[in-house]
Amino acid sequence: MKKIVKRFKNIEALSLAAVKYTAALANAEIKKKGYFTIALSGGTTVISYYNALAKMKMPWNKTYIFWQDDRYVKYGDKDSNVKLVFYNLISRVKMSYDMIYPAPSNISPAAKAAKIYELLIRQLFKRLQPGNTMPSYDLVVAGMGPDGHTASLFPGDKKALKEKKALIISVKAPRYAVVKDRITMTLPFINNSKNVLFLTEEKGRKEVLEKVLKGDKKYPSALIKAKKDLIWFITQTGGYYGKR
Repeated sequence: MKKIVKRFKNIEALSLAAVKYTAALANAEIKKKGYFTIALSGGTTVISYYNALAKMKMPWNKTYIFWQDDRYVKYGDKDSNVKLVFYNLISRVKMSYDMIYPAPSNISPAAKAAKIYELLIRQLFKRLQPGNTMPSYDLVVAGMGPDGHTASLFPGDKKALKEKKALIISVKAPRYAVVKDRITMTLPFINNSKNVLFLTEEKGRKEVLEKVLKGDKKYPSALIKAKKDLIWFITQTGGYYGKR
C-alpha cells in the first residue's frame, strides 16, 4: 500500500484535484476491465467534490455507485447520505439508475437492511469479480469526523471494529451523533478496496487529524488501509461551495 498526503489551501483546490484523480482512475479501470466501482460518503467536505464531479467528464454509463455508510433514515430526510449524493451529483449527470446501489432505508429494522444491502453487493460482484471471496471497490471516497470516525465506525465501538466476516453492518452511533441508527461498511470491506481517498479539513480536527496520520489506532480513520493507494487530501479551510 502507498500512502499519499496532500494539503490544499482551500476546498476548491482540493475538490478539483479529487475529481481529476477520480476521472483518471475511472477511465483507467474501465480500459482495464470494462467498469468502475465507487463507494461514496456523506459530510460537508464532500459536497464541493460532488458538485465538481458532476461537471467533470466521467464514464457514468460504466460506473457503479455505492454508499460507504448512511444514517438509517428515509431517502428524503435531510440527514440522508443518499439524498446528499443524489442532490449534489446523481441528479446532475446522465446515468442509468441500474448502476446505483443505495443503502436500503425502507426496510426495517436497520440490521435487516444491512444484510440485504450486503446481499445485493455480493450478488453484483459475483458477476463482476467471479471467484473473489470479498468484493473490492475501485475507489472508496471517505471522510473523517472531528472524533476520528470514518464511515459509521466510531472510536470505542469494539464490536463494529472487530467485525471480520460481514461487509455491511448496522451500528449505533454515539449520543452526540445527529442520527443514532446507521448502516456502514465494515473495516475489512473498506480495507479490501483498491484505493481509498480521504477528503477532510483541518478546521475543528487538526489535533486528531495529526494523530490519525501518525497511525494512532484509537481512531478508526487510522485503521483504514487500501490494496493500492491510501490518499489523504486535506484542506486548510473548511466549508463547501456549489449547489447545496
